[in-house]
Amino acid sequence: MTFATLNDPQQVLRLKRNLLALAGGAVHTLLCWLLWEWNFFRATFNEFLGLAAVFWAVNLCWPLLIICGVNRRFKDPSMTLGQISWATIAIMISLYFVYEMRMVVLMYYLLVMTFGAFQLRLKGFLGVSALAIVGYGVVILLLTINQREIINPRVEYVQWLTFAVVMTCFSLMGANLSALRRSHHRQNKQLAEALEKINRLVITDELTGVWNRRHILRILLAQKALAERGDYQFSICFIDLDDFKRVNDRFGHSAGDLVLQKTAGCLRDELREIDFLARFGGEEFVAVLAQTPMAAARAPAERLRRGVQGLEFPELDNGLKITVSIGVAGYELGESVDDLLQRADDALYQAKSLGRDRVELAAPPPPQPA
Repeated sequence: MTFATLNDPQQVLRLKRNLLALAGGAVHTLLCWLLWEWNFFRATFNEFLGLAAVFWAVNLCWPLLIICGVNRRFKDPSMTLGQISWATIAIMISLYFVYEMRMVVLMYYLLVMTFGAFQLRLKGFLGVSALAIVGYGVVILLLTINQREIINPRVEYVQWLTFAVVMTCFSLMGANLSALRRSHHRQNKQLAEALEKINRLVITDELTGVWNRRHILRILLAQKALAERGDYQFSICFIDLDDFKRVNDRFGHSAGDLVLQKTAGCLRDELREIDFLARFGGEEFVAVLAQTPMAAARAPAERLRRGVQGLEFPELDNGLKITVSIGVAGYELGESVDDLLQRADDALYQAKSLGRDRVELAAPPPPQPA
């Protein structure tokens, strides 16, 4: 239970709604004070202060529960039903002390019910309405017993019946409004999830699940920008499966897809969380080694090579082995992403020409003309 719970956007939203409800409570207190000033509230000043003190002591507990995070333990963390129920009880108590102007207070009560549109379902609306109708009936009964000389029972019962009908209708409409709000929220959530999925598909290779060529080029541009700010180095590994065509020729293209998927998974597992991996095209992959200078890039490249070398494919052939050739290039200040990829590709070609299943380091770029 700490104030850190306010870092939760949901908690902040609940607190804002609660403060709005407190503003409504302030309107009720002001209304009762005006009625007391105009002699429509049957209570001494001390009795009025006592009622207001009890009312606000409970009211201020709601935001404290949110600030402390205790509300998260409840089935309804917004505590909408509890707050409206308490407001109903408080208003019914104030009604007992008001004469001739009770309908004014009851009109204000409709404002309280509108807060239920944030959260309450039909059952909650009907429950609160029943509490209000029964509460108003009890007020009339007590007034009939204790203050019969200042009320007209027939008028009070007609008003009570009217109030009961209005509250029932209001509950049905409020429940529908709340249902529409929940449906709108659910649809927005589904739309956001769909957009996120679409964005993910745009930057992800569908077959292997790693980044695609378009996204890795963006990543390389971002890495280049970091390096040009100073005190940052990165390297890339251009990876190509050796003799991949024979896999397709021997087992078919579906088997080739399986090999690519398992290879991508192996490469991803061998990389660090801060590194990046993409399928560059066909059987080619590019790994970006973040915060890794050229001098330190051979070790992770060899780890990638050995990882693929150890893969097994019992689904195809227990004896099938896949190897990769890797060209490694470290970014040099001033060169373009295309030049960096070309140097890594040249190193890859050298690895292929020297027998495959090996790592070769790229030559440094030619010096820039003065």
